[in-house]
Amino acid sequence: MLVLLGALLLGASVFGGYEVAWFGGSKVQVVLWFLPAILALLAMGFIWQDTVWSVRCDGRVLEGTGLLGRQGVDLARLTAVGSTANARATQVVLRDDVGGVTVESRALHKAGPAVVDVVGRAVWAGQEQGRYTVPRGAAGVWGMPTRPDAPANGHPGATVRVLAMVGLLLAGAALGVVLALA
Repeated sequence: MLVLLGALLLGASVFGGYEVAWFGGSKVQVVLWFLPAILALLAMGFIWQDTVWSVRCDGRVLEGTGLLGRQGVDLARLTAVGSTANARATQVVLRDDVGGVTVESRALHKAGPAVVDVVGRAVWAGQEQGRYTVPRGAAGVWGMPTRPDAPANGHPGATVRVLAMVGLLLAGAALGVVLALA
């Protein structure tokens, strides 16, 4: 699915770059020509980052709905915990040996105090067992103390993924401009 979205992103950005270079246009037209590329970029980001919403937990598995359907992690087998933060919210990244989920802290709290408690206990237990170090951003979601060596936020590979997606968008737009001017 990521390959298809990547190809769609590249193709749509080539189209947008071509149209802008050939016809010009107002800001609204430019946005409309790049709208399919922007939508592909967003979908690719949600899927690649394992973003879920409408989370629930049965006490052992935290699951939510993503763009590709239901996905979850086994809280007893967590292998990594990370977080990303922006001005609006903190996203918690949970990984087990099979997959992962990225969930906003607000969505986690919306699922109820029992879910927040179960997930927090599982995250704490994994750190206590030495499987990972909980970043300060993720620890703040539960108000748990952090280790002195804890990073502020940790989400391995997030920067590379974002750069790859933006690179496809820019490369496609540049190729479209070159094709229009040739």
